[in-house]
Amino acid sequence: MKKQCLVAALAATGCVCAHAQSSVTLYGVIDTNIEYLTHASATGGSLIRENSGGLSNSRFGFRGTEDLGAGTTAWFVLEAGFNSNDGTPATAGTLFNRTAAVGLSNKLGSLSAGLQYTAMYDLLEKYDPMGYAPQYTWFPTTGSSDDFSYKARLDNSVKYTGQFGGLKAIADYSFGGDAGSFQSSAAYGGGLEYDAGTFSAAVAYDYRNGAVNSSGTWTKSRNLSLSFLQRIGDGEIVGGYEHYLYNPTKSASVSAALWFGGVRYRFTPGFQLTAATYYQSNKTADVSNSWMGVLSADYSFTKRTDVYATVAYAAATRYANGTYTPVGVTDATAFASNQTGVTLGIRHRF
Repeated sequence: MKKQCLVAALAATGCVCAHAQSSVTLYGVIDTNIEYLTHASATGGSLIRENSGGLSNSRFGFRGTEDLGAGTTAWFVLEAGFNSNDGTPATAGTLFNRTAAVGLSNKLGSLSAGLQYTAMYDLLEKYDPMGYAPQYTWFPTTGSSDDFSYKARLDNSVKYTGQFGGLKAIADYSFGGDAGSFQSSAAYGGGLEYDAGTFSAAVAYDYRNGAVNSSGTWTKSRNLSLSFLQRIGDGEIVGGYEHYLYNPTKSASVSAALWFGGVRYRFTPGFQLTAATYYQSNKTADVSNSWMGVLSADYSFTKRTDVYATVAYAAATRYANGTYTPVGVTDATAFASNQTGVTLGIRHRF
């Protein structure tokens, strides 16, 4: 009887050890704010509304790992976006619209497959002064109506990430999946980042094809970015440049650029102030150049909960025909040559 109990105890211990090699974590962010916008209608009216996502998009997800031994780990991430103001999915009909990826990692890097962030998205996030805050930035897929932003995520993709001391390398490829053409709807990108501690810099490239048409051709989009970050005490100076080139199957190409810069300063462990500016130029005829300035204050009660206030002002130059390129400090279109947006919000991480 004692021997049977000992065997059972050892078996139970073995099960505990086996389970200790893997883990699954539930995590998420809920971010809700009240926003005021000027020039939000054709008659010049203002707008007050509640939004999901001021500094971060609301989301929840599952992250898991398993130790396979010999320094190799299997992992997965499933992440879904939602609108915290009304509870609806961020993308109708798609649950895990942000990430659905599985991969392996070891000292040589990580290789994964699925719906994933692009190399340019990963590398540029810390160099955007507003850190991809939905309100307000002109990265990566929000902002000015010209909307020449790079792809944030890729379906059907494979991705490699490697960290070698202060050098990070990322590369991705997305299979187009269109019958009869390997090039149709395909995309790829890559980049390098060097981090020396107080200074870092990155270069990234993003390329994507449109679907093949009846004549056997497709559109082509290219993005190239250069960015830097300098830490000085409790502050950071960030800036950079992004160039966009679009080649349609017919008509003239579109060339545009985005200059960006800003300062982030942490006055106390719980209080940070951010000032950012974005300037967008477009060489297309009768399309305005536009500028946006942003000031954002964030106060953290704890590591999980913070409140924030952000104000942004955007302005555009005039068309030849007397109208304006919409400014859009958010995805909402402005109906004048300028627009002001103000948000007050709360964010909680779990």
